[in-house]
Formats: sequence, structure tokens, C-alpha cells
Amino acid sequence: MRQHSQVIRLTSFLLLLALALINTNFLQVWITPAHAQDPGHSRDTTSGIEVTLPDGTEFTVVTTEEITSKTATEGDPLSFKVLEDVVINGHVVIAKDTLVKGVVATAKKAGMMGRGGNLGIRIESTTTTDNQKLKLRSSKGKEGDDKTGTTVALVVLFGPLGFLKKGKNATIKSGTQIKVFTDEEKKIVLKG
Repeated sequence: MRQHSQVIRLTSFLLLLALALINTNFLQVWITPAHAQDPGHSRDTTSGIEVTLPDGTEFTVVTTEEITSKTATEGDPLSFKVLEDVVINGHVVIAKDTLVKGVVATAKKAGMMGRGGNLGIRIESTTTTDNQKLKLRSSKGKEGDDKTGTTVALVVLFGPLGFLKKGKNATIKSGTQIKVFTDEEKKIVLKG
């Protein structure tokens, strides 16, 4: 008889434990639908909604100041802003006006005999809505299998304007739009 009551208490305890686990989303970590592993798919987690931002996601940034080969030097930091919210499955993963960092990759002043200035910029990173650093690049594809943050400089060239005239400096005006791409896949957890 005593064994029977112990079995009943143990069974009751196990049932209560199972109900508690089901109600606390604990099993959600272990039982995940297959589509939740797809890039870009969002799922609920205990701390919010998880969204996958795929590598190669395209969006537009704008220059916040004029950049010119006359004053720029290689390595100078540059700032850009995200033009519009980047949205994955209805969730904003990079907010409009978020700061985007870049650098001057190359800068050559205009020269004599019509030689135009040369200005190259490299887009490097921004921040997601959950404050993670996100690497960026300015080309759709990657070179080979190198996953170390390949970037391609954008170059503005102004060719000869006449045999004896001084060439013009390369200038990128404030508000110029530039297409950029994410350079890595990122899991973003948004507040639920």
C-alpha cells in the first residue's frame, strides 16, 4: 500500500513537471518546426523574436557629408546613414538613419594635363536593432570563399577635360545613395 501511494505521488509530480515545461516554452528549443531553420525566418524565443538576416541582403545608405579627393586621405573615417528600414519577415532589423561606418580607400588629387581626381570609399559596418555590429560590403557577390569581410571600393573618376587644363577633383556629394550588402548572416533577437 505504501509503495502504491509513492508511485501515485511520483506520477503526479512527473505530470505536473511535464505541464510546467510545456507552459514555459522550454520544449520549444527542442521541438522546432523545420521551416524555422530557413534563412530569414523568424521564431519566438523566450527573450523575444529571433530573425535571421541573410548574407547578401541589399539596402541603400546615403552619404552624410561631401567627400572630395582634394581633402580626403586614405584611411579617413566616413559616416553614412541607412536610407530606409531594413525589414525581414515584417520585422525591422536595421533601422532607418542608423549610422554606417566606412573609410576612404583611395584618394588622389586632380593633376595637370587633365588628369582627374580619384576617390575610392569602402563601406564597412553598421548596427542591427539589437545592437550587434554587422559587417557590410559594396558588392553583391564575394570573391572566392573568403569570408573575412571582402569589400570593394567604389571609385569615382573624372577623365581628361583638355590637354592643358587641370583635371577636376573627384567629389561624392552629401546625400549620394550607395547600394550595400550584408557581409555575413546574423541572428537578431528583437523584443517581443
